Amino acid sequence: MAPKRKCVKKPKADVKETTIIVEESPLSKLHALNGLLEGGSGLSCISSELTDASHGPNLLEGLSKMRQENFLCDLVIGTKTKSFDVHKSVMASCSEYFYNVLKKDPSAPRVDLNDISPLGLATVIAYAYTGKLTLSLYTIGSVVSAAVHLQIHTLVKMCSDFLMREMSVENCMYVANIAETYSLKTAKAAAQKFLRDNFIEFAESDQFMKLTFEQINELLIDDDLQLPSEIVAFQIAMKWLESDQKRMKHAADLLSNIRFGTISAQDLVNHVQSVPRMMEDADCHKLLVDAMNYHLLPHHQNTLQSRRTRIRGGCRVLVTVGGRPDLTEKSPSRDVLYRDPENGWCKLTEMPAKSFNQCVAVMDGFLYVAGGEDQNDARNQAKHAVSTFCRAAVVSGAVVGHSMAERPPGHRRATYNSSSHGCQNNSPQIPRETASQLTDSDLIDSPPCWTVHGDLYACVTKHRPG
Repeated sequence: MAPKRKCVKKPKADVKETTIIVEESPLSKLHALNGLLEGGSGLSCISSELTDASHGPNLLEGLSKMRQENFLCDLVIGTKTKSFDVHKSVMASCSEYFYNVLKKDPSAPRVDLNDISPLGLATVIAYAYTGKLTLSLYTIGSVVSAAVHLQIHTLVKMCSDFLMREMSVENCMYVANIAETYSLKTAKAAAQKFLRDNFIEFAESDQFMKLTFEQINELLIDDDLQLPSEIVAFQIAMKWLESDQKRMKHAADLLSNIRFGTISAQDLVNHVQSVPRMMEDADCHKLLVDAMNYHLLPHHQNTLQSRRTRIRGGCRVLVTVGGRPDLTEKSPSRDVLYRDPENGWCKLTEMPAKSFNQCVAVMDGFLYVAGGEDQNDARNQAKHAVSTFCRAAVVSGAVVGHSMAERPPGHRRATYNSSSHGCQNNSPQIPRETASQLTDSDLIDSPPCWTVHGDLYACVTKHRPG
């Protein structure tokens, strides 16, 4: 029998205590911090709103990256040749069109836009995700078409601003056409103003010869068209007509926009009558005859007013009539001057005679002068009235009058009123006379003159008989 083995007892292992540390939750920390305030520590509790300026750009950048990876895209926008994966929330947030479509059917997986070009739609989607876009005169048409259709108003404004910034003589008509097509009112007004202000240069460009009759007709009818003279307008119109014989059927209609009444009789003979079309075409010839009659009957011009006698491109100016150019000068002037903001005083026309202390008034685009003195030299103290009424067409503006002279003794006052039938005497004591029949002795040195309800009134005088 084998001897028993002795069991060797293993030494007991030392047991060490282990402490597990559990981190306090964020909510517990918050409660602990709030406890400091509740304990009356005296900390200020005023709140402030902070803004991360980079949050918006970072958000757009993240969304754009998600679209490129086709991550979480939930809508397909299709054109005739191409489709685009996008996020509904992004497109609906910047486009009223998508907002309304998706509001009716939030689960719609696809929207087809067959009337929009892929280039225009791609540019719009890029703008929606980045706020940026690349434009040129070659792409502006497709982009603005998509922006208008999708009702992205900020993008439409950016396109309008781009058109106005890029406008030149070579492309101004193209800009005007785009603005007209897509109802860009601001860009259209800017294009029209640019054409008015640069019409001479535009008439020399190739684009001018491509105008339709309706387009050139609209330009020539404009009262604010900037031209050195109406002769230039006539020559430009004839240039367009003569470039294509098919256009000659529009000659009378187009030339009816020329203000022939504002062209001098001499220029009518030298530059208008010499054009064969003006003599061969009955309707065109009538325009010339009407203008010549207007100049042959100066005292009837107020009754012959029409669109063709209205001055084009007028401006508000200050006008002086006669007077003494300097207080030290004894001889009066016959000049009618106007104040140009850039060039100072410029000569507009002349009165038939020199005078000062006359009275002036403006009515229906004409300047009327009544009375006045003509003192030839210092030794001649005699005063006499000059002319009856001196009338000259002027641009609309203020008129500088002169101080009233004392009415000579032995005179009485009569009131005259200018109507469509001439200047008539309304005084019951004096027989009816027209302004053209009044003589120098009829007028006081400086009669008062005014307009009421479209009629011109002037106070004149008659010598008492005997």
